[in-house]
Amino acid sequence: MNAMAAQARRLAVSPYARRLARERALPLEVLRGSGPGGRILAADVTGYVPAATLVVSPDIAAPAAEPSTAAPRIAAFATSVALRALRDLLAALESSGRLFDIDDVLLRAAGRAFAEIPDAARIGTASVALELAGRQAVFDMIPEMSLTSLWETRLTALADSRDDAEKPAALSLRVLPASDVRSLMMPLLPARAMRLTVSLDTSGDHAECLLMADTGSIDEAAAALWLSSLKAAIEHPLRLFV
Repeated sequence: MNAMAAQARRLAVSPYARRLARERALPLEVLRGSGPGGRILAADVTGYVPAATLVVSPDIAAPAAEPSTAAPRIAAFATSVALRALRDLLAALESSGRLFDIDDVLLRAAGRAFAEIPDAARIGTASVALELAGRQAVFDMIPEMSLTSLWETRLTALADSRDDAEKPAALSLRVLPASDVRSLMMPLLPARAMRLTVSLDTSGDHAECLLMADTGSIDEAAAALWLSSLKAAIEHPLRLFV
């Protein structure tokens, strides 16, 4: 009889507890008896919890503590743009047979902002992706395009079913229907350093602009200046026709 067996015989254990421990391959020495004189009972066997299960493994916990390097650093900027001067100008142009849409003006203003803020244009391309129903249309070299040419290009894009979501562009532009509800946060689209969401109010006098920017691609100050330039261009729309 070895020493472990002799020690097991000296332990005070109820027969049922001894059988349960044997069935569970549980050494009696790890149990603490709750019966009289430290006698090990069946409840001590069934209620035993190995100490190892109470410790979180460092190998499992370590990855959760590591910061994610894939998540982009996002900055958000918002401004309210007065549309009365633009609305009056578009109405005057419509009466003369030249019909432009707010999308044309926003695209032209975005291109002008890239031309005026060189740090924003250093993203790699000054192209703007217009978000349409389930697809995108990318407009290249907008700063050099006249509003009339831009209008013709947009109409061609609307008639085409091509999706330019994979084509490089610095900015994606989304115009929301007139509503009293405005966006406070919008996700960036893949391969886009910035996203501009324009919410028109029901009166047509103002638009709420929300700009989301990946600060890993564009400096926060440059993004804020870009939005300020866009606002100035829309509120003084004659600049967009020259």
